[in-house]
Amino acid sequence: MRNLNTHSHEAAGIGANLEKQAYLKPEKIAIYYNDTEITYKMFAQHVAAYQKKLCQKVDASKSPKVALLLGNEPMFLEIYFAVIMLGWTAVPFDPKWSMVEAKHIKNMAEPDVMITNDSFKQTAKYNFAEAINVDHAYVNDDDNDHLMVADATKDFYLGFTSGSTGLPKGFIRNQQSWLSSFEAGEFVFTYDEDDVLMAPGPLCHSLSLFGATHALHIGATFCLTPIFSASTVIEMIHTADVTVIYGVPTMFHRLGSLDVYCNKSIIFLSSGAKLQPKVKTKLKSVFPNSIIYEYFGASELSYVTYATDTFNKAYPESVGMPFPSVRITIRNEDGEELPANQIGEIYVESDFLFSGYVQNEKGTKETLTKDGAFIGDIGYVNSVGALTVVGRKNNMMIIGGQNVYPEEVERIIKMSNSVKEAIIIGIEDIHWGERMVAFIEWKDGKNHELKRVKSLCKKYLSVYKRPRNYYTVTSFPYTNTGKIARQQIKENIEEWMG
Repeated sequence: MRNLNTHSHEAAGIGANLEKQAYLKPEKIAIYYNDTEITYKMFAQHVAAYQKKLCQKVDASKSPKVALLLGNEPMFLEIYFAVIMLGWTAVPFDPKWSMVEAKHIKNMAEPDVMITNDSFKQTAKYNFAEAINVDHAYVNDDDNDHLMVADATKDFYLGFTSGSTGLPKGFIRNQQSWLSSFEAGEFVFTYDEDDVLMAPGPLCHSLSLFGATHALHIGATFCLTPIFSASTVIEMIHTADVTVIYGVPTMFHRLGSLDVYCNKSIIFLSSGAKLQPKVKTKLKSVFPNSIIYEYFGASELSYVTYATDTFNKAYPESVGMPFPSVRITIRNEDGEELPANQIGEIYVESDFLFSGYVQNEKGTKETLTKDGAFIGDIGYVNSVGALTVVGRKNNMMIIGGQNVYPEEVERIIKMSNSVKEAIIIGIEDIHWGERMVAFIEWKDGKNHELKRVKSLCKKYLSVYKRPRNYYTVTSFPYTNTGKIARQQIKENIEEWMG
C-alpha cells in the first residue's frame, strides 16, 4: 500500500488513476444512479473517506478480507474501491444465497468483517462478530484525505462459482489479472474513457463488477441500476448516452423484446452462453446501429475468445477467436496436444487467469496445470484458430449466465425420502439459454411428495438453480456401469417430457 504520489518499481493497481482523474476532470460523471450523478471528485473523496474509516475500524496488519453485503448502489462501488485500493480483499455476498449456501461461504471465505447497511436486515444469519453498518458510519468529503493505492500484485477479489459437488467454490484473483483483461477488452471492443458503460446485473456477480471496475479504473462513466429492468436500460441509454453494455443473453432477449426503436450506436458485450440467432435478430431490430460481440470466458479464466456477428455467420458453432495473448490448446486425457478439428480438453494460457481456489489446493492444482488452465470444457480448434465448445466434462449447465451443476440439484431432490432416483436435464431455452427440468422416479410410484421436493429446492438452492418443470417417470435407462444414461435421455428429451 502506498500514497498515489509515491514512486515504486511495482506497478500500481486498480484505481491508480482515480485521484488524477478527480483532479483533472473533477466534474466528469463517474456514476449515474437513478436521478443521482456522482462526479469523479465526489467519488474519489468518498473512496478516500471510506479508506480512512476502514483503517480506524479494521486491523490492517493481516490484509483483511472484507465481506460486502450491499445492494446495487454507489455505496457498494465506493466501499469496494476503498477496500481493494488498500490492498485488502473484497468478498461480495449475494443476498439471494440460501441459508445453507451463505453459511458454507462464510466458513470457507473467513472474512474478517462484514460491511452492510439498513437495506439488509438478515445479516444476523451470517453470525459475524462484527458488522459495520455504513448507514450509521459518518463519512465526510474531506479534500485532505488522500487515496491509498495498492500494487498490482495484491489479491483483491474473492468471488464464487458453482462447484460440481454442490456448494459454491471460492476463487481468488489478483489485481494484475483484471488489469491485463482491461487492456485486452479495450483493444478488442474498442472503447475507452470517453465511453459510458453499463452492466445492469448484480454487482455481487463477477460480470457486472468487472464492467464497473473497468469503467471507473480508466475514468469512463458507469451507469448503475438497482435491479435489471429492460425499460430502465432503454431510458439510461437515452439520458446518459450509454455506449457499451455488458450482459448475459437473458438480458439481451428482454431488450430485444421491447416494442421500441433506438438508433444510437451501442456495443453489446454478451457472455455466459451463446446468443441464439433469434435473439440477435430481435436485438438488431431494436438497435439497428449496434455492434454485438459475444465472448467466451469463465470466472477462473476471464476473457478467452470473442466473436462478432459476421464471424458467427461464417463459423456458427464457434465461440470465436482467442483474445490477444491468449493461447488455446486441445489435449487428450494423457495431456498430449491434438491437431486442428480433433475434440479434446480445452486448456487456456493467458495473463488473465485466477490465482486459485479457496481452501481447495487439490482443485487448484487440477485446474492450473503446466499446460494451462482446464475447467472441464471439451471442444476443438479449427484450421483458422476458432474455438468450438462441444460440451462440459462435468455436465455443467449455464442458466441465465449462471453456472449450474445438475448433480447439486439432484442431491437436494433426493433428500426427500420418497424419491427413488432423480436426474436433471438442461434443455434449450431462448430466454435463459438453458432451462432445467427434473425427472423423478418415486419409491411408491406416486408424486405426492412433489411439494416437499420443491420446498427443499427453495431452502437449499438459489432461484436460478431450481428446476422449472418436474416430470414423473416409472424408471430410468442405465449404462453398463450402472449410471443413469443421461445422454440417452437428452437425445430423446421430447419423449421423456411426454
